Amino acid sequence: MHKTVRFQRHRFAVLAVAAVVVVTGVARHASAQSPAEHSAAVPAQNAGAAPDAQKTMTIHVQLSDNQGHPVEALQEGDFTLLDNNQPQKLLGFRAVDASVLKSDPVQVVIVVDMINADAITVAREREEVGAYLKANGGELPNPTSIALIEDSGVKVLPVSTQHGDLLLASFNQTHSELRGIGRGGGLYGATENVQKSLLELGQLIQYEGKKPGRKLVLVVGPGWPLLSLAGDRADSKQRAWVFSNIVQFTNLLRDSNVALYCIDPFEVGGTDLFEYKGFLKGISAVKDATYPDLGLQVLATHTGGQVFISGRDILGSLKIAVRDASGGYDLTFAPAPGDRVNEYHALDVRVDKPNIKVRTTSGYYARVQWVRDGKGQ
Repeated sequence: MHKTVRFQRHRFAVLAVAAVVVVTGVARHASAQSPAEHSAAVPAQNAGAAPDAQKTMTIHVQLSDNQGHPVEALQEGDFTLLDNNQPQKLLGFRAVDASVLKSDPVQVVIVVDMINADAITVAREREEVGAYLKANGGELPNPTSIALIEDSGVKVLPVSTQHGDLLLASFNQTHSELRGIGRGGGLYGATENVQKSLLELGQLIQYEGKKPGRKLVLVVGPGWPLLSLAGDRADSKQRAWVFSNIVQFTNLLRDSNVALYCIDPFEVGGTDLFEYKGFLKGISAVKDATYPDLGLQVLATHTGGQVFISGRDILGSLKIAVRDASGGYDLTFAPAPGDRVNEYHALDVRVDKPNIKVRTTSGYYARVQWVRDGKGQ
């Protein structure tokens, strides 16, 4: 009998609180309860270890040339790591080559989003994911698992395998559990989708983060609404809750060794597909936090992952994304302890070679603490 891993919400209370608070803040116009009045508003405790509690931090760096091919055979001296524009001494360096990957393979998690897509789009997602699992005679390049983001919660098929035929058979036993997009109507309906999406993504990342090694989490779906207009109207308390969620997700994704990807099966005539690019700057203060800063595309970019505006070519995007599991470099350094609560540190990796694109973790927060209002930030 087919079984899936279903998450109990109380086991993932930190991110559940985070997601609910974000949406409650946005939906104030439709509800009398404000974020500050939410009964679950408690400080987060385990969603990403604070860098000041760590002696070292390791970040993964992905390099590619002008044609998108990975750049190999670089040495430690080719890299410069800046933390808030200050050069950092590398305490460790590892080129992730075939010998490393043989004993420490990258795990791939394909996530089918059924919350933020309609029935036609979900059907196409399933078809294209199935085609990926059947490609190359069903032989997958990496251990791979499937997760579903559904109206009833996130589910993970409990098998991770390189046998695509076995994974496809298990995947085909699942049913598409769709959500009536915006069923609450207008802005409130959109915030319901944001709430569920962030909650379930947080649960999934916590689950995967308990496993050793690096993970690529490939979300097949358009992502949740950015709510950019709601962000413009947010007050200080709402911005505080958004900021706290940014802090928690940023550190959780990094500490879980997850690179996040968005594979958007867009339809022509939809919303601005590149709107997220206006929200890629790191957020260092509550006053600058807006709801789009928690968009899937934004979170993915900040992990060093990629955003694919794929249209109907979901299969091609999956193949390109998985290439990131075949190499790269690990840099280890001593993170700054921070002089204040939730101090943001922007990371910048530079390579002493021309025409190389660098993707890596964009930053981290030191002295993490849940923010209840905008004071002092």
